Amino acid sequence: MAKRLSKALRGKRRWVGVGFPSAIQDRSDAVSVIEAAFAHIRTEKGIRLMDFHEHSSAQGQTTQQHLEAEGSPIEPLSYGVLQVPHEIYSQVLELTRAEDSLKNRSIFSITSSGKIRLVRERLGLVRPPRRR
Repeated sequence: MAKRLSKALRGKRRWVGVGFPSAIQDRSDAVSVIEAAFAHIRTEKGIRLMDFHEHSSAQGQTTQQHLEAEGSPIEPLSYGVLQVPHEIYSQVLELTRAEDSLKNRSIFSITSSGKIRLVRERLGLVRPPRRR
């Protein structure tokens, strides 16, 4: 069995909490939106969708209420968490934080962090059960 890479040698990444239009109802649609929005950005490791909760789900409604309670009045969205390689992080944020990104690219950045736990907390998402 090969030795595991040390933490310093593993790839650096950031986590971005994003919103999709409520018309995006399943994970495959969200992945298609991500691929289209970031098609021109090339990297060894791609952008990965870690969590996805559609607007009509219980978790989607809970997240909507959580964000409204924090004073962020936003339209109904489907929510997700992206794993972004560190080298393209600034480009991804630039594209997703633009005023018209939800209309033009169907994706909008809500929060970001170096820890997925913090992004989930800010969006009011629960950690999904671990698959073994």
